[in-house]
Amino acid sequence: MLRITVLIENVTHGPLTCEHGLSLYLEYQGRAWLLDTGTSGAFVRNADALGLDLAAVEGAVLSHGHDDHAGGLPAFFARNTRAKVYARPAARGEYARDTADPAARPAGVDPALFERFGDRFDLADGPRTIAPGMHLVPDGVEHEQSLAVETERGLVVMNSCCHAGADVIVADLLERFPGQKVYALVGGFHLVGKHGMGSLGKEPEVVTALSRRLTGELGVAEVHTGHCTGRPAFTLMEEASPGQIFHLNTGDVLVFP
Repeated sequence: MLRITVLIENVTHGPLTCEHGLSLYLEYQGRAWLLDTGTSGAFVRNADALGLDLAAVEGAVLSHGHDDHAGGLPAFFARNTRAKVYARPAARGEYARDTADPAARPAGVDPALFERFGDRFDLADGPRTIAPGMHLVPDGVEHEQSLAVETERGLVVMNSCCHAGADVIVADLLERFPGQKVYALVGGFHLVGKHGMGSLGKEPEVVTALSRRLTGELGVAEVHTGHCTGRPAFTLMEEASPGQIFHLNTGDVLVFP
């Protein structure tokens, strides 16, 4: 069984802290894992409030080299002294921030993290299996990777921003894992515009087509999305694939047998 607890997301419906970022706590086959750490250390406070022990995490995955996913790493290292962080080598690069603000600083991971915590990073490139049933799969964006977990229903795929395209990523995984289906896709789809979460970065028909391809042609039964998807895109996807598109919120718990 795979149990995913959303430690940080852009929105929350309860007393937990939210911020622009994403962090998921995974429980799988009796072991604890972490995917991303949000922008700050706020995910640690949420883990405490939810009774989740970050010191017990055996390994952490950095989905890609942006600071809204790696900014909380110092807080994680303070709580956990042993877990490796699995990232692609290009996560060390500097990347432009996709925003209308010309003064915005770069979006890459703070270079000081790799110097200060160099022994905590595993930067070998994939694809690779990091534990029985857990696979890291690189995609067409040089610093990005998916975490694919085997369940009885099929693969549960987590890709925090899907810069390469959510449908492209799923199609690639179906080729890499013949005979498997992608039961669920969890993460952001980078459909937001440059003017914030209320803006749309793609034409409406493109978003609608993406939703229908994921849930139709590619056979994804559940799509759990938020973060960089944006509110307008989420609404379009929900309308295109009713009953299959679910919004991620801080504190949500997803369970896959």
